[in-house]
Amino acid sequence: MNTEAPAIVLIEDDKVTLDLYQRELSKSFTVFAFTQISDVQDIMINRDIRAVVIEPEINSGKGWELIHSIYMTYPDRSIPVIVCSTRDSSNTGLALEVTKYLTKPVLPRTLREKTLELIREKDKLKRTS
Repeated sequence: MNTEAPAIVLIEDDKVTLDLYQRELSKSFTVFAFTQISDVQDIMINRDIRAVVIEPEINSGKGWELIHSIYMTYPDRSIPVIVCSTRDSSNTGLALEVTKYLTKPVLPRTLREKTLELIREKDKLKRTS
């Protein structure tokens, strides 16, 4: 793992999926992986998190609350949030704060590529503004 790699948070309640995604994402990122949302805020405060990949249905849908909290707590950081979910809620009001919506099954490589793409787009916007 590259210590200079951008840090991201991965939140997934299925341990097998979490391990699969973490292994692939670790090729390009420093990954902080969680199966519960309770410790995520500490990482968000103490690290320069560049993106969040989340299954919002985690903890009976509490992932949506976390997404909203991220945008409300860190509006100046404009952290991209990538929803990777078995449920297609992309057309609901809950998904309005989401940067990218992927419906599972999502190949780990595709997830890594989309995450890299979003971080690069954000960096490009920062340089031009």
